[in-house]
Amino acid sequence: MNRFPKERTIFAIFLLGICASTGLCQSNSGRVPDRTPVLLIIVDTVRAYRLGCYGARRVRTPAMDALAAQGVRFDRALAEVPTTPPSHAVILTGTYPMYNGVRGFISGLLPKGVGVLAEAFQRHGYDTAAFVSSAVLESSWGFNRGFQEYDDRFNVRQVETSNPAAIERRAEETVGRLLAWFQARPTGGTGARPFFVWLHLYDPHARYDPPEPFRTQYAGHLYDGEIAYADSQLARLFEYLRNNRLYDRTLIALLSDHGESLGEHGEDEHGFFIYNSTLHVPLIFKLPSGMGTPHVVRRLVGIIDVAPTLLDLLHLQDPLSRQFQGMSLASDILGKGAGRERPVYAETYYPRDSFGWSELYGISTAQFKYIQAPRPELYDLLKDPQELHNVYAERRSLAAALREQLIGIERRYTSTQPAAPAPPLPPETVEKLKSLGYIAYSGAAQPAAAGPLPDPKDHLKVFKAVMRAHALNEAGRYEESNRALEPLATEEPRLFVIPFLKAENLSQTHRWHEAEKSYLDSLKLNPTFDRALMGLARAYMVEGETEKARPVLELVIHQSPRDIFAIHALGRIARLEGKNEEAYRYLLKAAEAKPSIAIFQQELGITLIDLKRFQEALGPLSRAEELGQEDPRLEHYLGTALANVGRFKEAVDHYQKALKMKPDLVEARLSLAFAYLNLGERANAKREFNTLCQQRPSLCEHYRKQFE
Repeated sequence: MNRFPKERTIFAIFLLGICASTGLCQSNSGRVPDRTPVLLIIVDTVRAYRLGCYGARRVRTPAMDALAAQGVRFDRALAEVPTTPPSHAVILTGTYPMYNGVRGFISGLLPKGVGVLAEAFQRHGYDTAAFVSSAVLESSWGFNRGFQEYDDRFNVRQVETSNPAAIERRAEETVGRLLAWFQARPTGGTGARPFFVWLHLYDPHARYDPPEPFRTQYAGHLYDGEIAYADSQLARLFEYLRNNRLYDRTLIALLSDHGESLGEHGEDEHGFFIYNSTLHVPLIFKLPSGMGTPHVVRRLVGIIDVAPTLLDLLHLQDPLSRQFQGMSLASDILGKGAGRERPVYAETYYPRDSFGWSELYGISTAQFKYIQAPRPELYDLLKDPQELHNVYAERRSLAAALREQLIGIERRYTSTQPAAPAPPLPPETVEKLKSLGYIAYSGAAQPAAAGPLPDPKDHLKVFKAVMRAHALNEAGRYEESNRALEPLATEEPRLFVIPFLKAENLSQTHRWHEAEKSYLDSLKLNPTFDRALMGLARAYMVEGETEKARPVLELVIHQSPRDIFAIHALGRIARLEGKNEEAYRYLLKAAEAKPSIAIFQQELGITLIDLKRFQEALGPLSRAEELGQEDPRLEHYLGTALANVGRFKEAVDHYQKALKMKPDLVEARLSLAFAYLNLGERANAKREFNTLCQQRPSLCEHYRKQFE
């Protein structure tokens, strides 16, 4: 008698039990299981060929390589934009920049009518969370829509002292916050909700500064060290998912938003050109265990295709799909045949926005790349993958055909929704701006000269010199930076960024009057340059000229109504002028827009104390402390709020903290003495009052009778 059928039956029942309990034995039917969790990982600024799975030899990326070995790797994925916010807008919305409106740092925020991927997942019952590592992706862009948790909290000192574009946190901290979120979620049970998580790591972005041991291991090529470090933190995340039986069940998509030029075509970083050194990125999908077969897809795709692919793989029918301009790659991933290949669009507005030179547009096919510029370019990518030999002159008819395709994409996908016009500035603000020698606001800045804008290729030397001066500024070498700018001012007299950088250097050395003049010189060339406006307002405020700072800040808000730093600055001015109700309105708006910035919470709480709203003040002041703010003023005002609601013992603790930070803070010393009096501790009260008398005799005499 043959015993095998019975044994096979027993084994099959056992296997079904394992599959039911773990969810690991999915069929190869092509349908991702319902309620599959999704992890979207975007590692900023990674060239595809800097990963081991794409052929790199001098950098170790075992976590990402293993993901590729288990999944589907796209060999020719291109970004549509080589700068961070616009590229993330493409990824998260599945739309082109001309539709979603995010074309650069000054193009405005994501319009409310453009949906975001997380909104679709939230509608389908997913828990949604995002953890970003750079302030250039902070929530005010609109990328936070649909995320129940959007973690963009950064070091409090960085927020207060840095250019927002330079504020970041290491992968270790961001991954740590994600793991804490996972640990806090309810687990197990049939009611557990699936998750959609977006993790963003910023480490490979310049400046390259990996921690040890990567700094030593990759000395001489620190960019690779940053990638290796980011990979080590992904290994940490993947290990957690495995230990918690999540890794095999999760659909993981990993990609980069753009690459890094690393000196190719004369560009050190990214954004200035649209060659493949900054467009070719890794793109990997790992399906839940048991689905599909690991393989490589070699056809051309764009990262605009990521959002449509995720919804298609999960069979989520959602209204967001109606806006998609990318195409699903599900057929390629599931091994059902290659999808239809189509050209990949690219653009950069960075040369125009930052320097007044021409923007660039491009289109790539399987063989050719066309770049629309004042001097057009055409490359045969099969013969010339590094795009070194422009064959535009020899292949004009082909270039013309590609140019028509490029124009067709722009026409087809440009949003038809007109931008709402900004209301006019109040006449009194215009008059104040005129009195400051500032060109009165009348509309968008005009090009520096009539006719076509210059070709970025022709200004590469100037661009590199400006970037070197900027790097010297960031390194604290302000005088050297200004010396580097001097010849450029003669060579490029209409380049507004040159006097701006000079003003920034002068501000750092507290030469505020000279800085004011340089900011004004920059604004004469570009009247709507927001960073110069903010710098000018800061100079006025430091010099105590708040009446001059106010109209400048009002202009910033007129141009960018959600500029929270300008809103906060207006609140500070109102408070200095004794207009506490007005200050409260501004500071509340800033704190609500960005609750993770400690200084916003602190100033709001202090203003509430000025308004004698002590109980309300406790909320923002306590949040500022929780966010890591270390300021004796904060501790003093927290003590004052507590004392005024009768919590004298707690008030004493905060007054003591303030005095530990700043022993000569006489107002905290006096408040501590009174708190002890209210607690009936006269000996302690007299001790603190006597110390006050030594520090400030004039103040001592005023209160002596109460401590005798």
